[in-house]
Amino acid sequence: MLIRASLGTLVATLLLATLPAHGGQYQPPPGSVGVPPVGGPPTGAPSGPSVPRPSVGTTGYRIIRSRASQWTTWWEFNKWPFLLRREVQEEPPISGSDDFYLGGGRKRVQIDMLEPNDKDLTEKIVPALAALLEKERNRDIVTACLVGLGRIGKNASGVDLEEALRKHIDRDDQEIRETAVLSLGIAGRKEALPSLAALLRDDKVGRKLVDRSEVKERTRAFAAYGLGLLAARSKNAKFKQEIYDELWPLLADRKQRDRDLGVALVSAIGIFELEPSGAQKRLLWQAVEDLFRYFEEDRGRGYEAVQAHAPIAIARLVGRGSTDLHQRVKSRFAAVITAKKRRSNPILRSCAIALGMVTVAPEKHIDDARFCRVLQQSWEKGSDQNQRFFSLVSLGRIGGASNREFLVRAYVSGSKGTERPWGAIALGLQAFQRGTEGKPDEVVARMLLEDLEDVSDNSLRGALAIGLGMTGYAKAAPAVERLLVDNESEQQSAGYLALCLALLGDRGVNPKLAQVMARSARRPFLVRQLAIALGQLGDRNASMQIIDMMQQSDSAAVLSALAMGVGRIGDRRSIDPLLEMLADRGLTKIARSFVAAALGLIGDQEALPFNNRLTVDSNYTSAVDTLTNGITGVLDIL
Repeated sequence: MLIRASLGTLVATLLLATLPAHGGQYQPPPGSVGVPPVGGPPTGAPSGPSVPRPSVGTTGYRIIRSRASQWTTWWEFNKWPFLLRREVQEEPPISGSDDFYLGGGRKRVQIDMLEPNDKDLTEKIVPALAALLEKERNRDIVTACLVGLGRIGKNASGVDLEEALRKHIDRDDQEIRETAVLSLGIAGRKEALPSLAALLRDDKVGRKLVDRSEVKERTRAFAAYGLGLLAARSKNAKFKQEIYDELWPLLADRKQRDRDLGVALVSAIGIFELEPSGAQKRLLWQAVEDLFRYFEEDRGRGYEAVQAHAPIAIARLVGRGSTDLHQRVKSRFAAVITAKKRRSNPILRSCAIALGMVTVAPEKHIDDARFCRVLQQSWEKGSDQNQRFFSLVSLGRIGGASNREFLVRAYVSGSKGTERPWGAIALGLQAFQRGTEGKPDEVVARMLLEDLEDVSDNSLRGALAIGLGMTGYAKAAPAVERLLVDNESEQQSAGYLALCLALLGDRGVNPKLAQVMARSARRPFLVRQLAIALGQLGDRNASMQIIDMMQQSDSAAVLSALAMGVGRIGDRRSIDPLLEMLADRGLTKIARSFVAAALGLIGDQEALPFNNRLTVDSNYTSAVDTLTNGITGVLDIL
């Protein structure tokens, strides 16, 4: 049954915030909604859902534009590089132990995060997901298994990965077809190239794969994303060039006007992860110049929302630096922002983001002071709110003493409701690197903490918590823990306070976080943040607590949160109880789909989510349906 507009925005939002799609779901904070696709409501979206999804035109997840200007949306798309790096951490000496008094003379004990081994993957998880995929028809279970197998990216006895995924490309459900295509790219294996290329070209082989007279544009878009993921995972320059030669001609063709496919092609090229030297250098130069040529073409004002993704792609390719190539790229971005003939808002927003991705702090490269001034003026004089906010974030990304001084002024003078939250995030960003090096920015941290203790607005409290957490100022942990207790009833505030504690690295709060999670079984947003926090802090007991909660829950929203939590912790002890749940036909299909998603996350071959390459620094305000709509886009997968 489709959600109708008469149910109201709040009800639609609460439902849509946790519905599964393509094996998982991005979840915004309570009461928030996603961003609209380019050009209005989507066309050709998957139909015939097995769970409630929004009807086109309702006041649901994708329509309300004001949420794109909220800091929470930016954080949800950009958070993973700050969280959940799957690394073996060192356990600090326990107070009262010999090591505590002897100092650093003894080797510290390492925390065994109990990551799954190859045998766990090839003898347990992969066979179980593949077997379930063979016999299930339920969309949610099938897509969860497809993405899970793609994440793991391994064959097993009797399981050929590419074949297991390919056989679902001709299914009669478009969402399953798209997920199968994307999962070939997620797996990152060169064997997938012929199939993905054929689908993108819409040739005879591709049409045979989908068992149709043509390959739909949405499917071709997911093939493009898949090819980009293949290129990102490969170190072979020739293989990357082969993929580029599939993508670029289609993007260069002015007759190709499909927006989903256009954004997918640009984005795919942007995640190639090319080396600036050696065999990949030539392709890097070629891709940058080709994308600039595409970006600067006049394809009509209406198409600029698609071209807006080119600056992001270029910035991802070149990264931060001060070579001649970097300086040329910066100059071209800055020229767009300062031009008298103003380009569209999507273009200006992307250039503000991209300039922050490539510019170096003036203290390290004096020539870049002018680019920082462009961003500062963009914040002070820009007419578009999102451009201003992205400019502020970019200054935080760049860092440096002069930008820090500017950000402090912007934060102090900013309006509490709209501007100060972004200022807090930007200050946290500029302080993050110092915090990871053990030299937190105490002045900024104390300022944010003081305001955090006094603030009454929930949105600003959350931004202050995240900003403070990114500073790494561990002395703030006791005060933040008290605030968590005081604000436990407000799940957005409590959730971000929990993440603050995780970012500060205070493992002493683990018991308190576990207690709050046990009391929050019906509050999915808070459960999710607590699970992430406990995983970040290396709590060995968190995964088993989450498993117990999954076994007792009948809420799809809570199951979604718990699945993401246990999956991202990645504790191999979770595998057997999850496999038992997966085989339990007494559980609802939606519950089993989340169990499958969790198993895929546990076995993930990468430390960060595969779509992190596309989510971080994305211009989500200029989204097309297949990129992100809160439901079925490539950025919306857990």
